[in-house]
Amino acid sequence: RLVPDEVTVGMVRERLSEPDARSGSVLDGFPRTVPQAEALDRMLGALGRRVSRVLVLEVPEEELLRRLSGRWLCRAAGHSYHAVSSPPRVPGRCDVDGSELYQREDDTEEKARRRLADYREKTEPVIEHYRKAGLVASVDGVGAVEEIEQRLAKAVGA
Repeated sequence: RLVPDEVTVGMVRERLSEPDARSGSVLDGFPRTVPQAEALDRMLGALGRRVSRVLVLEVPEEELLRRLSGRWLCRAAGHSYHAVSSPPRVPGRCDVDGSELYQREDDTEEKARRRLADYREKTEPVIEHYRKAGLVASVDGVGAVEEIEQRLAKAVGA
């Protein structure tokens, strides 16, 4: 479930008013709803700024499910593993401290499917909101991390 818009928008408004955010910001995971996007547009407009680019990582749903449902954490310190892309040397045990690994409740495949359904319902319309303004750059999100980083950098002109 998402935090109510008024709470999230208030937190972002407060953060964007800080001196170090005056020259620009990268927002990850916000806005997630059209009302949040509209509030962000108004907020930035009042500050004499605007959204300059919206990056959308394109990843097939089955790959997203694999990524989302494969995460495991160590109980002692939260070290992160992935069943496929970054498995521990000993199954079920942390490489760093030997503690038991566990999966968060929201990292199961069932919960991941629900999160993707929420995304389609609430967040995909945000992409359309910014696509109409010509601000969306779609980036292939499949491949090695370094490759994806290069694609993202190219999409923002870096």
